[in-house]
Amino acid sequence: MIRNGSSIDKFLNEINTKVRLSDYIGQYVNLTEKGNSYVGKCPFHNENTPSFNVNNDKSLFYCFGCKTGGNIINFTTKYKNLPFLEAVQFLSQYSGIPFKHNNKRDHSSAEEKLIIKINNESNFFFQKELFNNKYAYQYIKSRGVSEGVIKMFQLGFCPDEKLLVNYLKSKGFELEQIKKADLLIKNKKNEYFGRFSHRITFPIYNITNDLVGFGGRAVKPSKIKYINSQENLVFKKSQILFGLNQNSDYIRSNKEIFLVEGYMDVIKLFSSDIKTAVSPLGTTLSEFQLKKMWSYCDIPFICFDGDLAGRNAADKVAVKILKFLIPAKSVKFIRFPENSDPDSFMENKDKEDFMKLKFESEDLSDVIWGIIENSIESDAPEFLAGIDSKIKQMLDNIEDSRVSKEYFKFLNLKKDNFIWNSNKQKSYTLRKPIAEKVIDNINEKIFILMILIDHNYFYEYQEEIFKIKLSDKNLESEKSRILDSFSNENLKTQQSIEKYKENNPSFYFEMNELRKIHLSGLDKDQRNLLFKQIMNNLRLPLLIEERKVIQKEIIRTKENVISETLLKRYNQISQEIKDIKNKDLE
Repeated sequence: MIRNGSSIDKFLNEINTKVRLSDYIGQYVNLTEKGNSYVGKCPFHNENTPSFNVNNDKSLFYCFGCKTGGNIINFTTKYKNLPFLEAVQFLSQYSGIPFKHNNKRDHSSAEEKLIIKINNESNFFFQKELFNNKYAYQYIKSRGVSEGVIKMFQLGFCPDEKLLVNYLKSKGFELEQIKKADLLIKNKKNEYFGRFSHRITFPIYNITNDLVGFGGRAVKPSKIKYINSQENLVFKKSQILFGLNQNSDYIRSNKEIFLVEGYMDVIKLFSSDIKTAVSPLGTTLSEFQLKKMWSYCDIPFICFDGDLAGRNAADKVAVKILKFLIPAKSVKFIRFPENSDPDSFMENKDKEDFMKLKFESEDLSDVIWGIIENSIESDAPEFLAGIDSKIKQMLDNIEDSRVSKEYFKFLNLKKDNFIWNSNKQKSYTLRKPIAEKVIDNINEKIFILMILIDHNYFYEYQEEIFKIKLSDKNLESEKSRILDSFSNENLKTQQSIEKYKENNPSFYFEMNELRKIHLSGLDKDQRNLLFKQIMNNLRLPLLIEERKVIQKEIIRTKENVISETLLKRYNQISQEIKDIKNKDLE
């Protein structure tokens, strides 16, 4: 990598001479002078006591908490989430020290700068035209976008191409140069017309905040509602996240990203005080875009439209993401009501309504299992036998062996539950006349029955059993009495169904009927599976209900900082729910 015949080391030496590291980092971190260094709270991890150190003499920074350190380029790549070369180019612009690394790049850079310059002039023109065109301006206002948001996102309007070309010529650009910026399209007659004529314009910035292209939205009926700039030297669709330019500070501070489909989705959420949304300019998602989001937060939220096309797109993205999974990085999916998207959803809703959808979001793993389950055409044995191959197809997509191992366990657990439920439903159908006699609180009664007939369940799952609260007061009382007796060495042998024969004949009869209907014919492994499933059935609804109550409290809170105790309890319950769902069935 060469700069004017010199190495990157010389460029680094020059920028270290010209720029004090504490002044540069001090733009982003609140630093306090301490001896020969400056200290502050690390921007790369949460901490209460400052452990981030900046040394101007050495031109180095280091965090004693997370062990992150390096020079001004290292800081820029990490803090601004930039590749190495782009971080150097950013610092070049910041310091005024030119940076070039080869002749080919020099030639491209000149043309790239020309396109970006034309885009900036065009954007200035479009913004003025929006306020001059009453129809276009009223259209944007009718979409619930305030003047402040219009200016924040620099929305504009492109009139007839002649007006645009004349304006750009007045700024010193030639027609051949204007054509390179992709603002004009050549038809079959070799005539040029405006790509964005009579459309609302959305300026699109890359991750280094260069204006590289535009999106256009028709304000009158059109076969094509939205269009983008075409790929060129500066416009690389797969490397762009619309809205990141405006929302990066909010995203970084909240460590939260909502990935939506289009420009108006981002803007409408911003207008509703949800300032952490970005768009990949469509329903596709590239590796670059995914990893860019992961550089800001560990679990972005995917929010595609609620129609069939949006759901299918979400499923495709879910499968695509598997390839890039690494430990502690994932995504969640927000499902919008049918035939709605973030833009239309927020028409009659507010931030609280959107946050409810966030709390109800699906884990990537659940979406993947849903794709597998929906592909099973029948619960006939030949179709159930195909589940393993479908699971293998999913696992083959995962490159990280650690993640693949955990997905293998999770998906096989789901498979076992699916097959068990399928067989159980058939069993219930065959034995329905008898089952109807003892259907009330059936899970709770089988739960007690199995503890009575096999004391090993108590010793193996003691902690889980004590957490379960039965809805039937009499059964809960009986459960407590049985568990107390198990804790007493002298009473263990007395706990059995036979004990109820004289004391509670009706209960004794009911227990025997349940044993005949649901346990006869099951081997040890099948009984173990049934017991674990029943524990899940009894525990999960209570946890989910409690979590919903806490969600409502969190949403209703008017404080800027949500109660730490409330969040802690919410996270504990969520983890417990996840543990139950992911419990490995042996």
